[in-house]
This record gives sequence, C-alpha cells and structure tokens, in this order.
Amino acid sequence: MKIVCVGAHPDDVELGMGGTIANHVKNGDQVSIILCTLGGVSGDPKSREKEAFQASKRLGVKDLQILDYPAFKLNKPEPEFTGILEKILDRIKPTRVYTHALTDFHQVHVGVSKSVVKASKKIDQILFYETISSTTPEFLPNAYMDITNTINLKIKSLQSHKSQAQRFYIKPNIVKSLANMRYVWGKVGPNSNGYAEAFYIYKFIN
Repeated sequence: MKIVCVGAHPDDVELGMGGTIANHVKNGDQVSIILCTLGGVSGDPKSREKEAFQASKRLGVKDLQILDYPAFKLNKPEPEFTGILEKILDRIKPTRVYTHALTDFHQVHVGVSKSVVKASKKIDQILFYETISSTTPEFLPNAYMDITNTINLKIKSLQSHKSQAQRFYIKPNIVKSLANMRYVWGKVGPNSNGYAEAFYIYKFIN
C-alpha cells in the first residue's frame, strides 16, 4: 500500500499520526510525507527542516518532501498550490492520503486540508487526523488506529522537533493522555494502558 501524509508545518504529521505512520512502515507500506511550509514564525526554517528529516527518519520514513510554500498563501486553497500537490500525487499514486481535519482553529491547516481534498480527486481513500494543538472539539472521529506498540516511536519523533520543545502539547504526558483517551473512547481494545490515534474518514473506497 502506498501512503501519503500531508502536514502544513513540521511536527504536524507526527502529532497527528506518528504512531500510525510507524505502523504503516512496520507493515511494509510505502510512506511519503509532504510538508507544505517551513513557516518562519515558530523557529528558524533551516533548523525546522533538519528536525523534520530527523523525525521522519525515526519513524522509518524515507520519502520526505518539503515544499516550503509561503505560509500566507496557504490560508485558502490556491490553484497553483493545489496543482503542485496534484502533480506529486499523480507521481506517487497513493492508495490513501492523510491530512489535517477541516475542523481546525489554524487557518493554514484548513487551507492545506481543502487543497489536499481538491488534489486527491483520483485517490480512493482520504482520512483526516487530529492535532492536539489546534483541532477543534467539532472533530468527530469515525476510525481509530491502535498505536500501543508504536507510541514510543511517536514520542521520539516529536522529540526531534527541539525548537518546539517548550510547547505543552508536544510533551510526552500530553501526547499519551490524548492517545489513551482515544483508545478508550474509540473502544479499540480492553487494554487500560492502550493508545490510539483518531481519524475522520472523508472518503473510503475499497
């Protein structure tokens, strides 16, 4: 299976689905990560680029593409950016695409999500992940991935983003708290110490 994970900024993908990415890699799936912008507001772009490559490496991902598109242009879908994404997806031909949820407080996240949906018309499976930093309470997941065996890989990948270490939502206890809650609420299994990541299925054709 070919998987593409799209995130607006460095650390978004790891926050939203780092454990799921590790699961896909362990299952032998081909995983590609696309980062849309390095921003510049939340850290030095060069440092964030280096951190992103280290994080993806820790998850076992070999294909990381950083578009470094101007962040201010991502607030709403633009034909130019959607076209860039479409060309990448046409080349990879993924089975499934993951990206930000449309229910998000961050305008860039929403803009990226809308662009991904437009660029993924030929893709049979599109799922939205949640990022604890900005996904709204209106996010109502309908799919879960058990990451009990990969939660530590997720945390290690997040620890690669040293420039963001001061942010509370990247702390291991916060990450584990959300993952444990999703495991329990999602009825993923009987393990009281289990962990899961939650998704909203936007499109799923077998």
